[in-house]
Amino acid sequence: MSVKVSKKKIRIGERADGSAYVLSILEYKGSAGPSVFIGAGVHGDELTGIASIWRLIDYLKGKEVLGTITIIPSMNPDGLNYNIRGMPEAGVDLNRLYPGKSTGYIAERITAKIWEIARKHDVIVDLHTIGRGIPFVLLDPVSGDLKRRNDELAEATGITVLDEFESEDYAQQNLGSSLGGVASTHGIASLTIELGGSKDIDWGTVEAGYLAVRNVLVHLGAVKGTLTPVKSSVVIHEKGYRREDVWSEKGGLLEYVVELGQKVKAGQVIAKVRSPFGEVVEEIRMPEDGYMVALNSYENAYTGGAIATIAIKVRK
Repeated sequence: MSVKVSKKKIRIGERADGSAYVLSILEYKGSAGPSVFIGAGVHGDELTGIASIWRLIDYLKGKEVLGTITIIPSMNPDGLNYNIRGMPEAGVDLNRLYPGKSTGYIAERITAKIWEIARKHDVIVDLHTIGRGIPFVLLDPVSGDLKRRNDELAEATGITVLDEFESEDYAQQNLGSSLGGVASTHGIASLTIELGGSKDIDWGTVEAGYLAVRNVLVHLGAVKGTLTPVKSSVVIHEKGYRREDVWSEKGGLLEYVVELGQKVKAGQVIAKVRSPFGEVVEEIRMPEDGYMVALNSYENAYTGGAIATIAIKVRK
């Protein structure tokens, strides 16, 4: 059965030098089936998901595709070129600008075009990086049939599954204007996948990202195959956890005394903050029983700075 594979560039606008600002898109169209949007790199310095997409593209060569698979490997081209989270033309977080504005400034036009494309699909998968961490899926707060669909997709990935921040932190960080947040308000099933890496490709989690997305496609029936367990990275199999950040009160250098994926008891020291002389100025403790999900990519701390992401039980 033939699969139509097309690559195109969509013009968004012009840079100051007159060169075109474009989004590059790869689309696979087969016979009737589900439609899946896969995007990466909306934060220009988050590179691991792009490498996972390379693996996926290699896998799809010659494969029968049922339905449509649309891939935008770099949703923030100038951010990628400069290896920065935002973009030189606008110091903003594009993943807090959805659904965008087609007549707005360049960042709004980019997110508007991405949303215009993504919203036509049954499922949206958005790849990000968390820094020095284990791969995991983040689920936006939804209910009913949409929650059931998201839960099933997340379980199929084969990596750790976490609920998003509690509602107050979710709102404070404007996550309702992320791609996953806007998809949720429009009733579209979506997954946000966090991989390792910070301004670099974490080759240790590229495989997990690739398998997670491939497993979603298999689960949906977009490609034929079987779900493949993720063995290259730590996977937390316990369910009912959400993500939470842990903060420091003192500035200094960080000495971690726990490992990624480790289960940690409430009150246990997870890191020590030391002065340049080596004096311990603060011991940072686990607030509740849970797991270590990500550590600070840079081993320094300042007052109110996040030093780790943890998984703790969802409050009922």
